Amino acid sequence: MSTIIRTRSPYFIRTTAPSPTTDLSYFELTLSVNSGVSGSDAQCNNDYATITLQKKILPTETTVTFELSELVSDFIKQSFNGNYTTSAQTQSLFVNTIITARKADGTQMGSPQTAIYLAQEGYNTFKEGVNYTTEPDVMITPNYVQKKYGETLYIPVNKERVNSVAFKIGNTTNSTVTITDDGNSNQKIGYASTTSNRVDNILIIYDSSLEKTMTIEQVSECKYSPFKCTFLNRWGALQDIFFFKKSTETLDSRNESFNKSIFAARTVTLSEPESGSTCDETLSFNSYSTTDHPTKVFNANGRESLTLNTGFVNEAMNESFKELMVSEHIWLTNNAGTIFPATLKDSSFTTKTSLNDRMINYTMNFEMAFDLINNIR
Repeated sequence: MSTIIRTRSPYFIRTTAPSPTTDLSYFELTLSVNSGVSGSDAQCNNDYATITLQKKILPTETTVTFELSELVSDFIKQSFNGNYTTSAQTQSLFVNTIITARKADGTQMGSPQTAIYLAQEGYNTFKEGVNYTTEPDVMITPNYVQKKYGETLYIPVNKERVNSVAFKIGNTTNSTVTITDDGNSNQKIGYASTTSNRVDNILIIYDSSLEKTMTIEQVSECKYSPFKCTFLNRWGALQDIFFFKKSTETLDSRNESFNKSIFAARTVTLSEPESGSTCDETLSFNSYSTTDHPTKVFNANGRESLTLNTGFVNEAMNESFKELMVSEHIWLTNNAGTIFPATLKDSSFTTKTSLNDRMINYTMNFEMAFDLINNIR
């Protein structure tokens, strides 16, 4: 299985000292980021590259540390148009590293250190410490998911670990998705799906014989028009959360203005000119029209916002809402199926529990990630 680099958190590698260390001056890191099968050559296009860094040793040391995440993060591309499989094709990349010890004149010392990593745009928490690389099976933190009745359910899984996903109601299996890993980076994150409305749990088989169960809650909403929120979670996978209840739309406008003079020499036609003749006119000075704008507005635009309510949710989903709060990629889908990019305006989140709050409902404020008037140039 691949060693995971979650690019939103630092990932450190420490070099190995050559033997002997006499005349050691610096270490050279050659890092290549590429798609395809592990160990393949870097792609010859603008999305992938090879980076070379040199780092001198301190007088009292014979090794150095390189941090990889900041070198890799810009190469991972996130997009979402409703097709989860297409989105997965750019969510993972292989990172090949070659570390060479060198003398001051560039002479190589010893054998190079080589390693291959799998990079995904996830993150580790502070409590997990440095270089936390434990791989998930299901790439959703809680074991509880809500599904809108009639909507397709997508479950992100780690294809290097998961063997199959069975969608069930009680002990009866409705459908089973077999998971295979062909080694290509474009399918390391897979999305098992079902359109069935008769699903209340999922059985995941991983590492050949281990089992994990997730609870699925089917929710029907007849009064309000629900919104689906798709976001990149802590594992670097797309996850859906539904806001079933009341939604409120607002528009925040902005503009700039300046004062201008509306005095003008005005031209007045006295009579209709005959063909070929000169127009008769007069000039009127120090006058203005009372319908002109002395205050001129320019760069007027606006941005729409949405206040959404989840309806009642299980407190097991709290971790998903926390991950939504710190996600850098969010898309909203309205009841008509229109997808648009959004950002979360809220800067704080109060965790609710059934003990303290009984029935749990969350209200969140989103802002469209674009202006009302198209200004993309």
